[in-house]
Amino acid sequence: MIKVTDVTKKFGNVVAVDSVTLNVKEGESVALLGANGAGKSTLIKCVLGLLDYKGKIEIQNRDIKENPKLSRSLVGYVPQDPLFYDMKTVDILHFFGSIRRVDDKRINSILSLVGLEDHGHKLSSELSGGMRQRLSFAVGLLSDPPILMLDEPTSNLDANARGDFLNLVKEHKNQGKTVLFSSHRLDEVYFLADRALFMKSGRVILDEKPQNLATSLGIKVKINLIIPEDSISKATSILNKEGFGGVSRNGSGLYVEVEEGKRVLLLEKLLQAHIPITDFAIQESSMETVIKYMEGNGY
Repeated sequence: MIKVTDVTKKFGNVVAVDSVTLNVKEGESVALLGANGAGKSTLIKCVLGLLDYKGKIEIQNRDIKENPKLSRSLVGYVPQDPLFYDMKTVDILHFFGSIRRVDDKRINSILSLVGLEDHGHKLSSELSGGMRQRLSFAVGLLSDPPILMLDEPTSNLDANARGDFLNLVKEHKNQGKTVLFSSHRLDEVYFLADRALFMKSGRVILDEKPQNLATSLGIKVKINLIIPEDSISKATSILNKEGFGGVSRNGSGLYVEVEEGKRVLLLEKLLQAHIPITDFAIQESSMETVIKYMEGNGY
């Protein structure tokens, strides 16, 4: 569906995208990850045809430089910070619908589709951040494009709005849309992506399935175990014997670092030894942690 071949983009002497080659299959959801300045947003803008570049980009086997209008008609784009004139929501959709030659009848169905059917007559300035992002998504969906591109679309949303928006995207992905998105959050990658591509200094340095990221990078999660005081010593001995590293006191129990795939095994070993676990909490890996492990593994 999307084919990028040896694409390079420079801003003066700065190489923002460096000889990137990648493919996104029809119906696949691919996440672009990496630190700020890694080249994620620049690459997306190249695929959108918003920036000039060296190399070749094809959408549905058509070179986007040779077929710019056709290529853009196949893509719905949701930016990080959607900007709209202060018009009524429904008028904004009618405006973009006229550009894309969309029948006015589709406007109401789109409003309902993104959960804005009760907000069509509100000005864009009256919408919450989550609603504005839904409006941006509605604009991207107007022509029912087969491809969705999202550039860190939840970065300015609170937890509830972020969850609602991700569920909305997931619904369309499940209906067969091809999705290319950038993100700074691992939970979004686990939820939406079939593949995760890590970028560094403009290059794709890792292409992996989300569920395999922790194993590939050797990432460990941190688990806080609440255990009665009289069981602490025995639990510590068992965990050390079983090869779990980083075991230490946390005040009311134990603090353990464990490989991603062994979190259940840790609990099983303690329960088999009749160690009572009053409670536990798992500290998931952050994007910063992933980047740190990548650096440590020589990526």
